[in-house]
Amino acid sequence: MIHGFKELSSVCAAVAEGRQTILFRKAGLRESTADSGFHTKSFYLLPTRYHEKGSKHPASDFPVSLRVEVIRAGDLLDWPPIAKLLPLTAYDPATIREHFESRDQKLLHFALIRAFSLAPVWRLPLSPSLSGCRSWFELPTPPPELQESPVSSSDLFLKTAGLLP
Repeated sequence: MIHGFKELSSVCAAVAEGRQTILFRKAGLRESTADSGFHTKSFYLLPTRYHEKGSKHPASDFPVSLRVEVIRAGDLLDWPPIAKLLPLTAYDPATIREHFESRDQKLLHFALIRAFSLAPVWRLPLSPSLSGCRSWFELPTPPPELQESPVSSSDLFLKTAGLLP
């Protein structure tokens, strides 16, 4: 199965530029905390602006330009380690704090990732199968002409890994 994960456009841009090597997520509105972690080892990032500040209008498609591999995944159960990681990300600290505090069980899932840039960009049209307030999606087979190249971020990767519990 080929997996896609909706992520903020600003975070996708930071990953593509080698400025971020970790992803955070909380359980979605219709997901249990146990089912919402990073359980797959490889997936494509679907950039979305829906939850970006100042933007509530979805794009007409998902310009998929990244595939990531999960090197390490787990849960962050205390705020101080999250606060130390936030400067190494494009996430809005206030939003992440709100997500952390939003459920009885205080936690954020994390995935330490290595990213691969795709060429050409794989455009997935917005469809009912890719809509809704979910993070994970099953995707069709990628186009055969898709080429991957690693995104350089080794120093940041090591720094981020060193801050994880």
